[in-house]
Amino acid sequence: MGKMKTRVLAGCVGLIALGSTVSGAHSLVWPMLMDGNIEERAATIFTSQNQVSAALAESIVQAEADAENDSILDALYDVEEQLNEACASVQEAGRRHIDGEDLGSMLQLNVFSTMGECEAKTEEVAYYVRLARGKYVETFVRVLEAANN
Repeated sequence: MGKMKTRVLAGCVGLIALGSTVSGAHSLVWPMLMDGNIEERAATIFTSQNQVSAALAESIVQAEADAENDSILDALYDVEEQLNEACASVQEAGRRHIDGEDLGSMLQLNVFSTMGECEAKTEEVAYYVRLARGKYVETFVRVLEAANN
């Protein structure tokens, strides 16, 4: 019975320590997240990423119609997947904001920590979309294959 009490006490102490650590981190992060510049930057990235996603979707539709080059279609799907992974938190926050839902502090922290990666991937995908259109299709496939190796 003595070991059981010790384990319960250790568990309670661990929960209290975890709670104070989380609240301490929350109090350090919250002022950064409340900065209007960060919110504006996240909104700009969200808008830009959606525009690039729309252009990418259009390129995918065109590539599907042109059934003779499957490597381009596969490359576009790969790029789309990479963009979705890099911008998942930004997209979730944008969806919740549009729906009027609460953006919990963990989601805000995820957006804050991944928005640079999302922004960079958005610019990269925009470049790939430009290459995939028109006479640069072969260059697009070579550049993407080199980037993935």
